Amino acid sequence: MSTQVLFAEPHSRINWSKYCLLAIAGFAALSILALLMMIVWMSLRTGVPGQVSDYTLKNYFTLLGDPYTYRVMTTTLIFAAVTIAVSVPLGFIFAWFIERTDMPGKSVAMSILSIGILFPTFLKAMGWVFLLHPRIGVINIFFMQLFGLSQAPLNIATVPGIGFVQGMTLVPLAYVMISAALRSMNPALVEAANVHGVSQWRTLVRIELPLIWPALFSAVIWMLTVAIAAFDVPGVIGMANNIFTFSTAIYYMINPNEGLPRYGLCGAYGAIMVCVSLILMIPYFRALKQSHRYQIISGKSYHSRPVELGRWGWLAWAMLGSYFLLAFVLPLLAIFWVSLLPYVQAPSWQTLKVISFERYTQVALDSALLEAAWNTLLLMIIVPTVIVFICTAISWIVTRSRMRGRVVLDAIAFLPHPVPHILFALAIAYLALLISNVIPLYGTIYVLMAVYVVCWISFGTRVLNNSMIQVHRELEEAAQVGGASTYRILSKVIAPLIKPGLIYAWIWTSLSAYRELTMAVFLSSPKSQVLSTYIWGQWHGGGLGDAAAIAIMMIAVMAPLVTTFWIFARKQQHVASAT
Repeated sequence: MSTQVLFAEPHSRINWSKYCLLAIAGFAALSILALLMMIVWMSLRTGVPGQVSDYTLKNYFTLLGDPYTYRVMTTTLIFAAVTIAVSVPLGFIFAWFIERTDMPGKSVAMSILSIGILFPTFLKAMGWVFLLHPRIGVINIFFMQLFGLSQAPLNIATVPGIGFVQGMTLVPLAYVMISAALRSMNPALVEAANVHGVSQWRTLVRIELPLIWPALFSAVIWMLTVAIAAFDVPGVIGMANNIFTFSTAIYYMINPNEGLPRYGLCGAYGAIMVCVSLILMIPYFRALKQSHRYQIISGKSYHSRPVELGRWGWLAWAMLGSYFLLAFVLPLLAIFWVSLLPYVQAPSWQTLKVISFERYTQVALDSALLEAAWNTLLLMIIVPTVIVFICTAISWIVTRSRMRGRVVLDAIAFLPHPVPHILFALAIAYLALLISNVIPLYGTIYVLMAVYVVCWISFGTRVLNNSMIQVHRELEEAAQVGGASTYRILSKVIAPLIKPGLIYAWIWTSLSAYRELTMAVFLSSPKSQVLSTYIWGQWHGGGLGDAAAIAIMMIAVMAPLVTTFWIFARKQQHVASAT
């Protein structure tokens, strides 16, 4: 039976389930496009939402004529450059050690790097403030007291310092992107070089690096995209020190110290950011396409003989251990230390006498915190469930149907991935204000649910597309011959076979909802706070100790969730490799 009969009905009755899937996927696609168009529409308006205004380019002229814009642009570019300079080289080094050498304990190393992706970025930034801020950094306080210094020897509250922190948070992502290229690289040329006695260094420089250069370039482009959109690290470290990137500048214009929010100007910022993000995707996909030329295309994977590190074996774990210490251990210890003290102090025998867990008891009884925790729990359950349903409909149309326009649908579903999520939050906030007289949604948790679903559709569709492609069409054709409807085929045939992908997407999205800050900061209100925005409020309100205590509690809750996700992900990888 031809695969083109998939949309043909075995019976004369209308297959309502098929049209329900089309309606769900179509509504999701239109929502994504509508929010992007809202950004452009906002940039052409002046005043606040609801005011009568003509369409004008005034916001763009104001933006381009303001010297502050170019200062923000310069800051963002320097921040992005440092981010790339830290994340990509370290990601490559760790990927090369794990994929190309006989480094011991590779599974542990991969666990350390992979789990790092899920660690909340804004909490890492808080830890670095407690470590190296010129006024409250415990390391600076310690050295100033020890050596009698009048100024702090280190300062993280600079543009390069913020870029360094952002780069350290993105090392695991760079590792994942580069390791995939090394793993799939055709080893024939490497083996030929080894046979002819070429040194390992020359093999790396002359053969391996050119082979994976497209993957390295795509990693650079993607890190640039992430850095331009980044809000967590610049917001936690930079804003208090008058350092603004594109994202934090938009936040400041929406929440000014004086005057009304400047939505039109934010729209102009946002429209430019959307254009830049989409333009960057052109070389990104070209690099990805080029990298496939050097991948293994046979049915079996083959890896060249691993490089023997010998007496240099300690170097791999020394570098990984140093990274783990700087990126996770020290920031976490700094947060925990501050949470035990009445105010920020450097470690000493005297401060050991005043440490206490009293702050944890105080914050745990805060009704606002309990409400934030409840809202977070609702988001962790409802958002991934809705995303799984929507992405199942989209992936079924994209991978299983012959519908015209399925490629366009897949491209639209991917759009939230490169576009900064802060812009979707800005758009839906503006829309909620416009309809507030009719439907009072602004400041409610429903707005958060909506923007989370829209922004994470891209991830869900990538996961489920890959899962559905692996399901053989003969199973569906057999069910169709038996007269099964689209709903029964999807629920009884496809869903059980893609269950690991469904669970993976659900858990990942749930964890993302737990740790999300950027969109929540723009859309939450006192009645719809979540844990991340509650910490944000304490942080910028001067309650550093309370913010630290809540952060530790948040990490303690997240640790078993991340462990469960990692065990499940590793199990699925082992199953896939065995089959």
